[in-house]
Amino acid sequence: MIKEIEDYIQKNYYHLYNIGMKMTKQDPLTRDLLHECIIQLYDKEVITLKSYDDNSIKYYIVAVMRINYFSKTSPFHYRIRRERQIMNVDVATCWDLSYEQEEFEQEQIYQLLELNYSELDWFKKSLLDLYLSLNRSMKAVSRKTNIPNQSISRYINEIRKQVKTDIINKINS
Repeated sequence: MIKEIEDYIQKNYYHLYNIGMKMTKQDPLTRDLLHECIIQLYDKEVITLKSYDDNSIKYYIVAVMRINYFSKTSPFHYRIRRERQIMNVDVATCWDLSYEQEEFEQEQIYQLLELNYSELDWFKKSLLDLYLSLNRSMKAVSRKTNIPNQSISRYINEIRKQVKTDIINKINS
């Protein structure tokens, strides 16, 4: 990243955050959006602007934020927003859990699923996201990731088993 852009971000972080809050209409993911955009700016080796004055830099960063927030193909959508959407889906059907104790309500089980999902490492979480977003098709995940189908099947089954065991242990404790 260019030094001028880095200095601008450090000086005007809260101003950029407030712009993000207005753009997203107070979405709780605004801080994540801003951080994702900063990470993207750090990853870029070359950023060409006509001039490196404060207005040009601000408009550039705001444009990156807008694209990431509203696009369904942006890195922000794939890394953060989709995770939130996946957790709003009826995830209990993904795990084929049999509930032996009826005193646990559905809400508590969803909370346990969300907790276990958030504790997964990045690889398992990414693989699970792909699996759920591609209609639970292991072949589609295999084609998308170039990982053999047998490995995908093994990983998904390990993730299911791990989450199911953790939830059953928490229910029984």
